[in-house]
Amino acid sequence: MELLSVNIFDALGLDWKSMLIYIANFLVLVLVLVFVLYKPVKKMLKKKRESLDETFAENERLKTESERLKAEYEEKTEQMKTENARVAAEVAKAAQERSDAVIAEAHEQAKAIVDAAKKDSLYQKEQLKNEYRDSVNTLAVQIAQKLLEREITEKDNAALIEQVLSDWESE
Repeated sequence: MELLSVNIFDALGLDWKSMLIYIANFLVLVLVLVFVLYKPVKKMLKKKRESLDETFAENERLKTESERLKAEYEEKTEQMKTENARVAAEVAKAAQERSDAVIAEAHEQAKAIVDAAKKDSLYQKEQLKNEYRDSVNTLAVQIAQKLLEREITEKDNAALIEQVLSDWESE
């Protein structure tokens, strides 16, 4: 086998010293690449991963916060709806009470107006009675005066009444 490997190296124009130099150069190149490229790239990738992990953690935190805020918003919205319904019911109740009070006041005013009209009517009725009584008394006195002036027949009596009534109407 050694013969075969020597022949291959001889056929390629390589000797074992050159091979050792090439292997040493290759190892130095690999070490330089590891320290110059691999470690910085690995470090950069590690920082990028940490940055992404932080971003994902922040996203999760923000998602949780937004869900909490959404729940609070929905709860407050529900509370506001309940409060609005309560206020609307109170306003409707107050409006109904005010309406009832206005109607009651209107009934009282109408009753007062009717009572005043009745009182006025009774007063006017009494006034008219007094006026008629005075008029009848005046008429009776006038008739008596006319009767005492002369002897009266049935015709004279009717004529006298007509005359007094026409005098009374003209006044």
